[in-house]
Amino acid sequence: MVLSKRERVFKALELDGEPDMVPIHLFGFEQTGLSFQAFKESEERKRYHSSVKNTKSNVKYYITEQRFWNADLYGMDPFGENKIKVRFENAPPEYAGCRLNRMDGRLYRTVKQVNTGLEYAWYVGGYFTSPEILHSYWDQYGKPTELINDRVKYSTQKWEGFVEALAPYFYPMANLPLNPSEVLIGGISFIRFSYYLRKNPKFIHEIMDEYTKVNIEIIKRLAEVGVDIVMFGDDLGYKDNGFFSLKVFREFILPYHKRIYQVCKKRGVLVVLHSCGKVDQYLPDLVDAGLNCIQSLEATAGVDLAGLKESLGDRLCFMGGLDSSGILTHGTPEDADENVRNTIKKAGKGGGYFVGPSHDILNIPWENVLAMRAAIEKYRKYPLKL
Repeated sequence: MVLSKRERVFKALELDGEPDMVPIHLFGFEQTGLSFQAFKESEERKRYHSSVKNTKSNVKYYITEQRFWNADLYGMDPFGENKIKVRFENAPPEYAGCRLNRMDGRLYRTVKQVNTGLEYAWYVGGYFTSPEILHSYWDQYGKPTELINDRVKYSTQKWEGFVEALAPYFYPMANLPLNPSEVLIGGISFIRFSYYLRKNPKFIHEIMDEYTKVNIEIIKRLAEVGVDIVMFGDDLGYKDNGFFSLKVFREFILPYHKRIYQVCKKRGVLVVLHSCGKVDQYLPDLVDAGLNCIQSLEATAGVDLAGLKESLGDRLCFMGGLDSSGILTHGTPEDADENVRNTIKKAGKGGGYFVGPSHDILNIPWENVLAMRAAIEKYRKYPLKL
């Protein structure tokens, strides 16, 4: 039995037993990192260099990386990254050299990556540290719900042509524009988040409600044209620990996730959440709220993938888990092979698992990139022989 990319993806996401192979998902290369610089100069890039054309819209899409990885699922849609109108301006003088996202208050400074010397915009703090500052910007430039970009044309024809063009190579899922709690905390700062939890909880709820409404509106537009999988990010943990107590999580974060999941469920859309860090403690609640799949499963954060598979594997699909910031970056090709084998062994039995790095690929040595890719192909076939 050989399944199509789409069939393999849905069999895994819908927990419908073991497909023919463990499907592959990844974010791809971070383009300022060493790994992508090696990929650019490789014979592999020349071999897989290609694009496809949407015959319904005559737009071409570059798919070289996805072909290199033999991806089954990839976050990419024809409606682009401008689903909301985000603008930047020079930050106030006390934040010299920074740029301010005037929708959410996050501050960035462009600096050069240590390993490559290429410029990268790093988050440096939050400017919306009071309701007065936030409301002054939202009054002047519009609330996030007022910045939804109505110039983006959501078309069934465009989506179907996109899926058709990509079908031989991977199945696409659409991306939602906002990471609700991550953007909230980034915009007001963690210190002020903690302060307002105690002193003005309505302010936290106001922001979370606004960001959630944006994602819900975009989900509705995507569902209307036939999109059946969406992904969004919302980092919930540090290394070793979650950001929030369960009490805070259940009061200020979970209700908004639940609203997103329930809108997806009502419209027959599967939802994938990306969250870095130690998120184990939140997953039972997120599953009860309606989450279909969790992506990242960051090994260096202490995520217990085997334990999660044991306790939640009949209700939740898992995606990622390869130790991209640890073993794959600092180990040998033999270590990379073993990491792939062990990760598939932990999560692959019975299906419901996508193999791939926990995050985008930054500075993994090229020989480890190739070893990881080869190991995925070696160990992904069902029945698993590990």
